[in-house]
Amino acid sequence: MLPDDTFDILNLASLPSSTEGGSSPPPVKRARLSASAFPSSITSTPGMQSDGVLSNGQALSNGTVNGCEHHRSPGHLQTSSNHHTVKHFSTLTSVDVDTIRLIGQHLRELGFHGTLECLSEEAGFDLENPKAAKFRASVMAGNWCEAEMSLQDMIPLLADPTSMERMRLLLLKEKYLELLEAGSTLDALKCLRCEIAPLHLHHCDKDVQVLASYMMYSTKEELHKAADWPGTQRGARERLMDQLQAFLPASVMLPPLRLRQLLAQACQLQVERCPFHYVEQDVSSYSLFIDHICSRKQFPSEPLHVLTDHGDEVWYLKFSHSGTRLASGARDGQIIIWNLADNQPKKVRQIKGQSDGIACLAWSPDDSLLLSCGREDCSEALVFNSETGEMKCRVHNSPEESLTCCAWHNDGKRFYLGGTRGQFFECNLDGSVMASWEGIRLQAIATHPSSDVVYAADTHNRIRQYNFRDKSSATLVQEDSPIMSFTLSRNGQHALLNVTGQGVHVWDLRDRCLVRRYQGIQQGLYTIHSTYGGTSDSFIASGSEDNHVYVWQCRREMPVVVLQGHTRPVNCVVWNPVMFDMIASASDDGSIRLWGTEEQLKRLQEYNKQHLSVEEEDKLKAVEACTDTQAAALIYVDQASELEVVDQSNSSLSSSGQLDDGIGLHQMEDVGPSQMAVGPSIAAAESGISSSGPLGPADTGHQREQDRSTPQTGSSVTTTV
Repeated sequence: MLPDDTFDILNLASLPSSTEGGSSPPPVKRARLSASAFPSSITSTPGMQSDGVLSNGQALSNGTVNGCEHHRSPGHLQTSSNHHTVKHFSTLTSVDVDTIRLIGQHLRELGFHGTLECLSEEAGFDLENPKAAKFRASVMAGNWCEAEMSLQDMIPLLADPTSMERMRLLLLKEKYLELLEAGSTLDALKCLRCEIAPLHLHHCDKDVQVLASYMMYSTKEELHKAADWPGTQRGARERLMDQLQAFLPASVMLPPLRLRQLLAQACQLQVERCPFHYVEQDVSSYSLFIDHICSRKQFPSEPLHVLTDHGDEVWYLKFSHSGTRLASGARDGQIIIWNLADNQPKKVRQIKGQSDGIACLAWSPDDSLLLSCGREDCSEALVFNSETGEMKCRVHNSPEESLTCCAWHNDGKRFYLGGTRGQFFECNLDGSVMASWEGIRLQAIATHPSSDVVYAADTHNRIRQYNFRDKSSATLVQEDSPIMSFTLSRNGQHALLNVTGQGVHVWDLRDRCLVRRYQGIQQGLYTIHSTYGGTSDSFIASGSEDNHVYVWQCRREMPVVVLQGHTRPVNCVVWNPVMFDMIASASDDGSIRLWGTEEQLKRLQEYNKQHLSVEEEDKLKAVEACTDTQAAALIYVDQASELEVVDQSNSSLSSSGQLDDGIGLHQMEDVGPSQMAVGPSIAAAESGISSSGPLGPADTGHQREQDRSTPQTGSSVTTTV
């Protein structure tokens, strides 16, 4: 027998005593001895000492490990059935012990009790505190007297001893309900009067009254519904154990489904770190064998369509709530409604709006009406039937007014208008002003999705909330520079702002604090509209004065994708609220671009090839037969999908393999399918040949001077940051 000072008892200081009803003071910590300090008779069994104390200071016979009491004989070594030695408990770290306990709980929840016993035997310790295990067995068997006795034994293990009465109340409620379910009304009444009523709890009298009312129900179904109780055969006792666990320390009894919760948290953390995850899925669908990461190909960053029906700068875009239609407004006052069925945009309605340009559009909650406002000098707001294009009402009070921003109330029976000259109105569907707020100069309006609160950005660089019912208001956001536009998240908690000279900011409206500033875009004096995207608003997209579209993951300040293709500033970007793989952008170059995934682009290309005429197929074969000294590009012309082959054989070819425009043949061969589908050849662009059809005509009218190495007119490039 070794002296006491040879034992490593570092962990005993934090372990509770096995003596029921009290605890002994922790022993003095002593230094750990190396294995060479032990005689060969002791070290022959790794990690085990003759009196049952492990080399890491954890006791088997009298102490507890991680809240679990152990009753192993000293020097006992666990082995498997095939006599292979098992890693001894003394060599397990605290993480190993916790992991084994979690696995044990998971096996118990799955009903693998035999496997659970083998795991406990080979691990060399009990996976659950014996008292807690006895208590659990009594509850699951419905032995309520034994369960109460076990509960009394666990008082020293409770984090809060006063919670014992509440646990006892839960036990007695379950006992009472099961007696009623079994038809033992007299026994249930006795339990209610003699056991539940005497409990010294401040809310017990109310519980007694409610429980007494359950005696009036004659069937089990009525009892289950009234008591919100599943019944003995439908997991009532399992639910009771989950409720009782809330009062017990995790070291005594693990929280229910703890391993599943940890795995779900790990998957959720991986999802949050994934730069391209924009569609939420059930965590159970993710593999646990590898880290979750979405492919770049699944992200909507490929140009699918270019819509050029507007003959002027496109200022505003808005998807319908159903996601099947898109409304666009331009500088010339034209409003176009696009049908997006099957991801094939089709113009279904063109409406004449405000003559000085469309600055704001808003769909009613049921998408039946479309509200429009003009620029600063516009004094009217128009409401149109979105199906027929007919004007339903017109709001015009005075030519001196300015109505430049609008939003619908969530009930669809009223809407709000505002402007930079001090107008702020609440109107009904007839266009009549129901209420007003005088002297407030507004830049933008948004409404809360589930309340009467209206948020408005004013000319004092603030966002304030207003309630037209009780005439209350409060300041939520204060910026240093003008707020040009803002939009709300789906839950109404966050606001996405475009701030002059500073770019995109996100504010928490509940906590009234700045959450994050996003980098990359150029935001000067232009009004640019940004958007939330993804199933849980996990992404942000915005236009920019440098002609690009920037996309951020909400938790990252730097963009994850930069979409290139527009040739003039991008005024508005919107993310489809239902079809999350669709983004739309509008620009001063007069075009609307729809962005999708690489898979969608390939399907579109395949569709176009399948619908070629015989003549077009011959031209396609001629293109495929081009030699290396010939460069050709497929140009889809309008909706007829007509193909033309651009012969560049006359282009001067230098000895270095470069065309006279500085683009090498090998560089053109390396162009991916997305760029080939979108852009014509360099010679075609320079010769003024238009590119349209599924991707629209090339943007040749507003081409700026660019470096020769940058993408040319009509091309679309996606940059991943």
